[in-house]
Amino acid sequence: AETGFYICMNKKGKLIGKSNGKGKDCVFTEIVLENNYTALQNAKYEGWYMAFTRKGRPRKGSKTRQHQR
Repeated sequence: AETGFYICMNKKGKLIGKSNGKGKDCVFTEIVLENNYTALQNAKYEGWYMAFTRKGRPRKGSKTRQHQR
């Protein structure tokens, strides 16, 4: 479904949707790991990654690490 919103991360590490995705908080760098998994690191908050629980709910970026499943 197309909503016109961008996935961004706020200063607490929560994933949010914004209608204007021009800030660094809406930019994610794709990193391919040794095990061929893909990690999405936030450009503004280095070391914080986009992650989801097993139930599909977003995790806070401040509580994520690169090698988590």
